[in-house]
Amino acid sequence: MNTDHLSSDALKKHWLNEVHALDQSAIVAKTDPQGRITYVNTMFCKLSEYSEQELLGQTHSLINSGVHDGAFFADMWQTIGRGRVWRGEICNRAKSGKLYWVDTSIVPILGDQGLVEQYIAIRYDITARKQAESNLAKERAKLIESEKMASIGVLSAGIAHELGNPLGAIRGRLEMLESMLTQPDFQKEFALRSVQKMVASVDHMSKIIRGLKSSSRDGRNDEMQEFDLSQLVGDIIELSLQKCVKHNISLTKSGLDTPVVVKGRETEIGQVVVNLFNNAFDSVKGSIDPWIAVTLLDSPAEISLSIKDSGPGVAAENLSKIFDPFFTTKEVGQGTGLGLSICRSFVESHDGELVYDSSQPHSCFTMTLPKVR
Repeated sequence: MNTDHLSSDALKKHWLNEVHALDQSAIVAKTDPQGRITYVNTMFCKLSEYSEQELLGQTHSLINSGVHDGAFFADMWQTIGRGRVWRGEICNRAKSGKLYWVDTSIVPILGDQGLVEQYIAIRYDITARKQAESNLAKERAKLIESEKMASIGVLSAGIAHELGNPLGAIRGRLEMLESMLTQPDFQKEFALRSVQKMVASVDHMSKIIRGLKSSSRDGRNDEMQEFDLSQLVGDIIELSLQKCVKHNISLTKSGLDTPVVVKGRETEIGQVVVNLFNNAFDSVKGSIDPWIAVTLLDSPAEISLSIKDSGPGVAAENLSKIFDPFFTTKEVGQGTGLGLSICRSFVESHDGELVYDSSQPHSCFTMTLPKVR
């Protein structure tokens, strides 16, 4: 039976009979058209910690928790004011100050003239479920942070060397310039070339610092903003140049010289790039003639970033599991198995897609994001 519009005596009787039955197992309240409480059952009193006498004649603002904004309740009143059933989850505050959650259905009872005669609210206590969801969210956040820091630790293992070398070179050139300034045959052209090299070294260090900063900060609560994906990828890869050189890994980059604008949370996309690059590095480290290729393609409708390596690829029996939480082919202690699962959730939250291209002879992961301009 469709009960969204109740105006006949039969429907009214139907709902009142159902309310009587629900009264034995649910939290039930009735109000007049102005929202003043005219009836509460025992379960309502028990959960709210108010007596029946304290509740009658009051509005539900008495148990307002402050969790929901005005727009939330405006939508609710607009819905039931039109004679339609409203359903939702509401956080209320008990007399002791304790918060509790209820899954709520508010049914308007209409008279013969089509006007609301009363509202019946039927609720179920879902506090335990909401607490469990909150705990799971917190644990997931901890796991994400742990995975992120592990990825950054691997990526920036050579950070001291990356910054130490250019700093040493800059100091050496400054000392040389200081000495030359006191000489009568000061070579202006040589000094200019030295300054230009120092500026290039500073730019190199700035990229490293930007890459580390964008990868390490907590951006879970960031708003979606436009940013240059090519610069982000370039800065993050800059962190790994020395590591690749150390392990004789050839690194090629394509499409990173032109700004490519996307909209999203830069920190989350940065973590995806970090994780995919680390996986590629782990896949080829110690192999014969290892290489990693990073390609950014700018098409009219979307942006795609591919990270390919010379590794053998994912085994056929693992293809359906590589994005599953806690699945890993690495040795115990070498990974949590959460990296790709988290990366896919990040990309999908940006209306994008993260896939493994099994048609390639080598490992190849591709992230696709909507284009902004």
